Amino acid sequence: MVTRNDELDLRRELPDHSGLSEEEIPVIGMRFDSLHLAQEFYASYAKKLGFVTKVRNTNFDKMRKDAKIPINQSLHCTREGYRESRVKAATRSNRITAMRCKARMYVLLDREKECWVVSRVELRHSHPLFG
Repeated sequence: MVTRNDELDLRRELPDHSGLSEEEIPVIGMRFDSLHLAQEFYASYAKKLGFVTKVRNTNFDKMRKDAKIPINQSLHCTREGYRESRVKAATRSNRITAMRCKARMYVLLDREKECWVVSRVELRHSHPLFG
């Protein structure tokens, strides 16, 4: 039986990184040559640990009207957020997957160095991983 205290302890646990090298774990200050490479890195990290990612938000440069140039992006675990059920549990056929997960990685464009930099990382999940 899982108690409320067990759930709180689970939320504080870091994922098991024993099968990963230091270069495979996201850290603040990590640099990428493109936004696409940053997305691929986080998706690869997620796959190795057993979760899936999504692009939650992208902000664009408002000074450049001629082109949509992204300046930062947040990549989240797909189980982030909260969804209340509109159907009673007895009649629901699929599970609610939103688990208020806070695992995410933020990247921003360093215009001087022309690269993407990890500005914030949260590695803890509020749910068991599939890995």
